[in-house]
Order: sequence, then structure tokens, then C-alpha cells
Amino acid sequence: MASTRSGDCGRILNGQLYSPRPVMPVVPRLMAMASSIKMRNSADNMDVVAQDQSFADCIAEGSHFEGATLTRVTFTDCDLYWASFFMAELTDVTFERCDLRGSDFKEAKMRNCRFLSCDVGDDALGGKTEFGETDLSTVQFTNCRGR
Repeated sequence: MASTRSGDCGRILNGQLYSPRPVMPVVPRLMAMASSIKMRNSADNMDVVAQDQSFADCIAEGSHFEGATLTRVTFTDCDLYWASFFMAELTDVTFERCDLRGSDFKEAKMRNCRFLSCDVGDDALGGKTEFGETDLSTVQFTNCRGR
């Protein structure tokens, strides 16, 4: 029997992502739309602006969110292994049960963000989830591996 896992981003069938919806292109900052984030491996979400969105059961390893502005965005059960949020602005963003091993949050501006039961430990090559000098004073880590 084929193994399947479904979510807001499509269906995983035998290791392949099948999406019933077309992937929306990244939209420039001034023209951002609600569905502007692409959730797939190595997706280019640089400089995207998004708010009031939720993503569940997505595989987006190595995705680029550099310079993105995310407000009230929730990622649940998402694979964001090696994702880059370098210099992103994250406000009221929640990561719940996400794999963030090896991800980069250096120089990000994070306000009232939550990491709930996430894996922020070492990646397969021994690399760490990087926060650098990012101000984490309003960031909450609850039951996270590696933190």
C-alpha cells in the first residue's frame, strides 16, 4: 500500500509531492498577495511579504526566506530543514512541530515568535540552527529539541 500524507500544500505519495493547486509566484513587496509563499524544496521566497497564513504538513527543505516579512504566519508539522530566514522580519510567527535543523535565523528581526515542540538541534552534518546575534528576548521556545 502506498504511503500518503496530506496537508494544505498537497499530497505526498511515494515520496513525491502532488499539488492540486498551482504554485503562486513570489510577488514583489508592494504587490504581495495572501498566497505568495511557495512551500516546496529550495523554494525562493526572498523578500516575500505574507500575513495571516497557515501551512501544514509541508516539505520545504532549503527554502529561502531571506529578507521576507512574515506576520501572523503559522507553520505546523513542516520540514524546513536548512531553510534560511536570514535578515527576515518575523512577527507573531509560530513554528509548531517543525524540523528546523540547520536553519539560519541570523540577523532576523523576531518579535513574539513561538517555537513549539520543534527540532532546532544539529543537522545530519553536525551543523546547528543558527540564530547568531538575533534578539530572542520576545521569542518563546517550548519543548524544543536542541534548545
